[in-house]
Amino acid sequence: MVPDVAEQVPPTNPESTLHTATQPACPEGASLARRFGDYELIHEIARGGMGVVWKARQLSLDRVVALKSILAGPLAGEAEVQRFRLEARAVAVLQHPNIVAVYEVGSVEGQHYLSMEYVPNASLAERLREGVLPGRLAAHYVHDVALALHYAHEKGVLHRDLKPANILLDEHDRPKLADFGLAKILTQKRDADLTGTGDVLGTPSYMAPEQAGAENGVIGPATDVYGLGAVLYELLTGRPPFKAESSMETVLQVLNQDPVPPRLLNPHVDPDLETICLKCLEKEPGRRYATARDLAQDLENYASGEPISARGVNILERLTRALAASQYDKEFRSWGVGLILFGVIIFLGHASVSILLAMGEPTSLAFWVPRITQFALLGLVLWFVRSKSPWPTSKAERLLWATWLGYLLGYFCMSLVIAQLGHPHGHVFAPAAVLTGLAFFVMGCHLWGFCYVLGVAWMGLAVLLASQPESNWSPFWFGTLWGLSLLAVGIRYYRLGQQGA
Repeated sequence: MVPDVAEQVPPTNPESTLHTATQPACPEGASLARRFGDYELIHEIARGGMGVVWKARQLSLDRVVALKSILAGPLAGEAEVQRFRLEARAVAVLQHPNIVAVYEVGSVEGQHYLSMEYVPNASLAERLREGVLPGRLAAHYVHDVALALHYAHEKGVLHRDLKPANILLDEHDRPKLADFGLAKILTQKRDADLTGTGDVLGTPSYMAPEQAGAENGVIGPATDVYGLGAVLYELLTGRPPFKAESSMETVLQVLNQDPVPPRLLNPHVDPDLETICLKCLEKEPGRRYATARDLAQDLENYASGEPISARGVNILERLTRALAASQYDKEFRSWGVGLILFGVIIFLGHASVSILLAMGEPTSLAFWVPRITQFALLGLVLWFVRSKSPWPTSKAERLLWATWLGYLLGYFCMSLVIAQLGHPHGHVFAPAAVLTGLAFFVMGCHLWGFCYVLGVAWMGLAVLLASQPESNWSPFWFGTLWGLSLLAVGIRYYRLGQQGA
C-alpha cells in the first residue's frame, strides 16, 4: 500500500511571500533570497510544463535542497494538484542511491511543494553537450539507472519520462534518476482522469510506441526499458533515436520507423552495445528485456567482457518482421468485407472471359461484356463501402487511391498499345501481371509487409503467362491470383475490424 504522503500538509506559514504563478523567473545563479515557509529560495534551477525547481536552503536543518513546486502556484487546477500528488506518492516510497531522495512533501498557502536532495552537478543532457560518451561510460550510467528503475518497478512505480535531462550526476559522478512528474502507480487501474482524451504523456523522442498511442502493448516496465534504450542511444550517437521537426512527426517515426543502427552514426560503438541498445528499442514490448534488471545484467556482461544474452537480428528475422510490418490498420479495418467482395467479383469476371473464349465466342464479346459487368459491380461495392464519402479522406486513402488509379491507367494504356501493335488482346495479361506485382510491392512498403509476397507471386505469374500468350485460360489464372490476393488482404482487415469493434 503506497502511503498518501501528499496529505501530510504542514500548517500555513504567514511569513511566506512567494507564489510561483506570479513570481518572475529568476535566472540560474541569480540571488533570490525569498522565504517560503521553512525554506529560503536561492535561485531557479529548472522549469518545465507543470513545475519549477529551485535551489533552496531548509532553515530548520541548515541544508541545501531542491524545492519543486507547481508552476501555477495557488492558481493550479485540480488536475495539476492531483498529478503533483501522484508524483509525491510515487517518490515517497523510493529510497535508492540512484534515485533523487525526497525529504518532505507539503503545502504553504496553497502552494504545493516537494523538498528533494540537491544534486549540484550536470545532467546527462548537459554532459552530452561535450560530445558522445565512450561506450563503457555510457553503459555504466545506464546500468546504474536500470537497477534504480527495477527497484522502482518492484515498488509499483513507472517513470514514463526517461531522458538524459532527467538523469543527474552527483559529485561522485553517480547517476541519479529525477523528475517522476509523469510517474504511474502500477496498482492504479488508470490515470485518465488526470489527462485529456488522447493526450500523449512523455517526451516524443524517448517514448515507447505503446506510450505514443500504438495498439501493440500496454504501458508497463517494458515502457521504461524502451526509455532507457533511447537514453543509451543518445549517449552513444549524440542524438535520440527519433527526432523530427514537430512532435507529431516524431511520434509517427516512433510508431512506424526503425531506429538507425548506432554504428552507422558512430562507428566506434561496440557491436554488443549496439545489440543491447536496439533490443531495448524494439517496437513490441515482448521483444525487449523483460525487466530493467535483465538490461542491467547484459550491460554488466558487456562491461566485463562476458557474452550478452541479447542477440542481433539475422536476415531471416528481418525478413519476417518486414512481412509482418503494417501501417494504417485503423484506417482500413472497415474495408475487410469490401475487399473480399472485390476479389470475388474480379475472379468471376476473369473466369467468365476464359469460359467464353473456350466456348468459341467472339473475342470482343468474351472480353468486354464480362469486363463492363465486372467494373459496374466493383463500382457498386465501392459505393457501398464508401457511402459516406466516395473520395479519399486521409493520407492513407490518398496513397491507396493513387496507387490503384495509376495501376488502372497503366493497364488500359497497355491494352491500347498491344491493340495498336496488332497483338491479340490476351497478350495483355503477362505485362499486366508485372504491373500488378509492382502495385503490391508499393502496398507492401506502405500498408502491409505480406503484400511483398503477393508481389513476388504476381511476377511469377507474369513469367508463366508470357510462356503461353495464346492460352484461353490466361484470364482465369490472372483473375484467380487477383481473387486470392484481395482475399488475403480482406481477411486481414476484416479480423482487425472485429478486434476493434
